Amino acid sequence: MGLIIFSIVLSLGITIALGWSIQDEEWAFRKRMFLGVFGLLIIVFGCFTTIGANTVGIMYNPFKGGIQNEVLSEGFKTKTPFDKVYKISTEVQEFDFKDMSVQTNDSQWVNSIIQIQARIDREKAFEYFKKYGGKNLSDIQSILSNTTQKQLEKITTQYNIMEVLGDKRDEIVNKTLEEVKAELLKDGILVERILLVDTDAGEAIEKAIEKEASAKKEAETAKYLKEKAELEGQAKVIEAQKEKEANELKQKSLTNEILTEKMIEKWDGKLPATMLGKDILSTFNINK
Repeated sequence: MGLIIFSIVLSLGITIALGWSIQDEEWAFRKRMFLGVFGLLIIVFGCFTTIGANTVGIMYNPFKGGIQNEVLSEGFKTKTPFDKVYKISTEVQEFDFKDMSVQTNDSQWVNSIIQIQARIDREKAFEYFKKYGGKNLSDIQSILSNTTQKQLEKITTQYNIMEVLGDKRDEIVNKTLEEVKAELLKDGILVERILLVDTDAGEAIEKAIEKEASAKKEAETAKYLKEKAELEGQAKVIEAQKEKEANELKQKSLTNEILTEKMIEKWDGKLPATMLGKDILSTFNINK
């Protein structure tokens, strides 16, 4: 703030010096006075800058050793007339890299289309500017592409062709993301997402993969049916065992006393027309 005031005072002094002339011991303003005022405005406005949304500022001052370590955030900022502010976008940008050829551990080649989403890290914008200056990410696409391909192949060489194009696809993408992120973050670039849009390993390999997938699906179906039959059989055995145990328990619980009691409970009090023995209970063949 003191520097701004000093600049204004200095400008006023220059303005007065340019506009002063002795004529009848009075002030006289000439064209140079207007030039002085114009210079004052330039200096005053040169003491401020605005950093927009999703943007950071990097300050360069030739009298303080060049690039300043401080990263300017969004908002209205003050500076000296000698400071130059480079504004860098931190918005997420999307890039598609086609014909990215990588090798597998069984010496097969895969052509891929990779999509990445990246942005300049606000906290590491200073590192980015030191390496790339005021360039946007779109200006260094070749660097992003080469780094992505290098790290992708570093991962695919750990898998065979069937795994790369098959069930290990997501695992490979996730590992590649971690490697690319770690590599580019050193330069202040944050990779947020990597998407494997398409892969092509040739017609012969594609057919072999389809055949393997079909065989795998048939094997899984057969295994499922077998397990289902085994479970249904076990369920029937368990049900039969339970029924047997229930019947045995029921037989053991039906004593002569219980049977007699149940018959009495159901008897309506009427005697049969024909008696087969002296004891009414002999009719039901129940021993005392």
